[in-house]
Amino acid sequence: MKTEFYSANQLTYCSNVHPGESLDAVIDNIQTKFVKVKNARQLSSMHSGLWLANKAAKSLIDEPDKLSLFQQVLKHNGVELTSLNGFPFGDFHQAVVKNKVYLPDWSETSRLDYSKNLAKILALCMPKAQLKGAISTLPFGYASLWNTRKQAKATEQLIELIKYLIELEEKTGKQIQFGIEMEPDCVFEKTSQLVDYFKHDLLPAAAIAGYSKHQVLRYIGCCYDTCHQAVLNEDILISLEQISQLGIEIVKIQISNAVAADIKNTEQIEQLNQLFSDPKFLHQTKITSKASPQESSTALADLSKSELEQFLQQNQNQAFSARIHYHIPINQDSFPYGFISSTQDAIKQCLSFLVNNPDCRPFLEVETYTWLNFIDASIKLDTQLISGLTQELTWLENTLSELKLLK
Repeated sequence: MKTEFYSANQLTYCSNVHPGESLDAVIDNIQTKFVKVKNARQLSSMHSGLWLANKAAKSLIDEPDKLSLFQQVLKHNGVELTSLNGFPFGDFHQAVVKNKVYLPDWSETSRLDYSKNLAKILALCMPKAQLKGAISTLPFGYASLWNTRKQAKATEQLIELIKYLIELEEKTGKQIQFGIEMEPDCVFEKTSQLVDYFKHDLLPAAAIAGYSKHQVLRYIGCCYDTCHQAVLNEDILISLEQISQLGIEIVKIQISNAVAADIKNTEQIEQLNQLFSDPKFLHQTKITSKASPQESSTALADLSKSELEQFLQQNQNQAFSARIHYHIPINQDSFPYGFISSTQDAIKQCLSFLVNNPDCRPFLEVETYTWLNFIDASIKLDTQLISGLTQELTWLENTLSELKLLK
């Protein structure tokens, strides 16, 4: 989408906030939730970054009648399907997700098959005039479960995906791009890891298989999640520049907000835990001593009250900062306690990169999949959810308008 400005209807949210593995559930979410957000924004149509679990995707591929029905549902409800979330494979709203979200990983055939199915669905369901679509995918797998054998197999399968995407574009005229989404504690968490992989592994392996650098970068890029890189304390502008310098296209930006905290005592740790303790999702936490940030930093696999207290004790009760992989509303910048803040500035830095790089116009998608954790049980769920999603998109519109990126 090489255009200087975004329009309001191009700004959307990821539907992984809505539970539902089956195609029936996806259609119900479109008709009862997506449409309400679209209407609240006074739009006749709105782009969508739908999440289709493997179960829903297989239904669309295996049963042509259902694909035809799905296309009609999209058209009737004003859904312009331009991207998909291909990260969560199965039930993303089961009681406990944690690191199961990284399964199957990219060394498994089922991940490749799922990705091919999503690519075909997107190519067949995009608006006629839309020639390019994007699908986010996981950063290969969870780092602690990774090895060289899996790495080799994942690269082999990614090259097989490139072959499939070339053939798909020849048949449909649609260019479908996959964006590898870096995430804390995964095979690719830092920008340098992703760039090095392209430079030293993927591009050389693809060349041996007969694919040029141009072909690889036409179909495989980066899905940039602002929360994830903020948790890593990366300089967002430098990170985006490093990716772009190699020619890796940023195919989608997931606009997301992380929790930040400056902690001085155990009382604050208790307060943080009360607000953000979560049995369902994984909340990787990066902590750094304020006294000696270079020497005293550590990574926690999940938000853990006991481990935070241990870090405080080991550092002789000196203050430390924490960045927590917990997607909170992108417009949220105030909290019940003054020591807690957000990484909203990372979002603004990411969007400012677009100002100075007019050739970089990725799909923009708000991804706050934890909304159900914030819902007040005494108020109707849909009312709060629709209002919250709408407010996030309004904030994004206003921010883009301030940057003169919205027409």
